Amino acid sequence: MYPTPSDSSDQPAYITDPAQLPVLLQQLVADLADPTVVYLLGGHYYERTNHPRTRHFPAVFALRQDETANVAVGPDFVAFDTEFIRYPERGEPHYPGPWADHFRATVPFAQLYQICRKVLTPAEQTAGEVGYGPDTLLYYNETAYKRYPTPADINHAYAAAPPSGEHPLVAVLTAVEAGLADPANHYLVNTTSFEGPEGPVLLGMLHLQAHTTQDLVIEANSFTCSVRLDPYDRRAWSTVRVAFAQVWQVLLSDSPQVDLEEVEEAGGLLYDAPEVLSAYARPGRMA
Repeated sequence: MYPTPSDSSDQPAYITDPAQLPVLLQQLVADLADPTVVYLLGGHYYERTNHPRTRHFPAVFALRQDETANVAVGPDFVAFDTEFIRYPERGEPHYPGPWADHFRATVPFAQLYQICRKVLTPAEQTAGEVGYGPDTLLYYNETAYKRYPTPADINHAYAAAPPSGEHPLVAVLTAVEAGLADPANHYLVNTTSFEGPEGPVLLGMLHLQAHTTQDLVIEANSFTCSVRLDPYDRRAWSTVRVAFAQVWQVLLSDSPQVDLEEVEEAGGLLYDAPEVLSAYARPGRMA
């Protein structure tokens, strides 16, 4: 929980100048030698390793001795090794979990708007949650806070190809391939077009499920698989090819009938690139 900055007209007790962040964060490094001290960092996004996407939202981290290592303070960033303990969804590696996801996070100062410091009581050291009151606030930058990303910014970051050159759909489809072992998983791949046996299918949606999909092959910029397309012969298999550039959404549901709001709430929005659909609908586009 975040403390609320005081509305008092008096000089605030916390730092507001980002130029002072290197000194403040060096104190954080020294404080982590004490297991009773915990820091809370709040920012808009962070860059991370060990993931097909590099940029993630939001950048909220509790830093303490037994959960953080190798903190580095640069001229305009802070980086550290940390982990998230999570329970993977069906179809993901390590399901059902729990799983410790180890990675290195880098938070640019331009995205960092809040830092809190608290000395834990013996009871708080074993508690599941820690509360942060106004007296714990060390740094607050209102300008950085109000520079929050739009949903379009977040979607663009999530759809962007990582620096390695690997398209993010490679990781998504690898998880889909594993999830097809469970017939309860239904994946819907929304495309602006895909190549079928009779030619391109515009605005095609593919339903991938254990009984409707076989021979999934994931390539660098596309995938192929066999699906049941013929409405007059449900036993016939048709091979389709889908270019990643034509995919604008991948959903995971427990049914082929999808309620998008329910899917999003359940974490079933696996991939979302609305700019692909927008480019298709743009007037004057190539047929």
